[in-house]
Amino acid sequence: MPCRNNWWRFPLSVVGVLLLVTACSTPSSQQGTHTGPTPTATAPETGLDPAPTPTPTPEGAGLPTTPPTSVPSRCEGLSGEIEAQVLVGPAEAVGLEPLAVGSIPFSIVTEEPYLLQGGGDISYADVLVKEWGTYEVTLDLATVVSGECVAGAGGEELDMILGMTGDQMVEVTAEGFHGEYPWAGEHQFEVQFPLEEGATAAGEGWVFVLHLGGSMSP
Repeated sequence: MPCRNNWWRFPLSVVGVLLLVTACSTPSSQQGTHTGPTPTATAPETGLDPAPTPTPTPEGAGLPTTPPTSVPSRCEGLSGEIEAQVLVGPAEAVGLEPLAVGSIPFSIVTEEPYLLQGGGDISYADVLVKEWGTYEVTLDLATVVSGECVAGAGGEELDMILGMTGDQMVEVTAEGFHGEYPWAGEHQFEVQFPLEEGATAAGEGWVFVLHLGGSMSP
């Protein structure tokens, strides 16, 4: 039924205008627009797990490690001897052999620290024979060695304390005369040797020479 323009028959009011506009609206011939959610494309399933992300491996990981090899000390198992040369004053005074010579063996007795011990006896005897008589000198020395083999700036070395206790006798015999002149005493020497064959330490009236043996070959 066509809409008639009869709005003039009614009082003009806001309500009337709204009713008239609603009643005379022409139905839209366009279909309503679909406003639902847009479908999202889904990747086809392959049945395979996604490729794992590679994990970086630290350089050198998994390689066998070799523990550092310690170099054995040259002090270990060391043994040797000290060649001692001691001046005999009364013998030197009359032209006899002036030196008492002997050997003092020693060896390492502990490990780290490498402590050493040793000792030995030195004997001397000589006689001067003249037309007037004789002049005889004897000397007996007892020696004790202690100390340590240590690592020094230039390599291993021996720090030694060498103690000597001695008894000396001078006997003079001439026509109608016999005299005896005893002496006794002790002395201590503090010496250092590099760990080398033939190393020498010397002072007034004495010389010590190192000779290596045992596990240490010259």
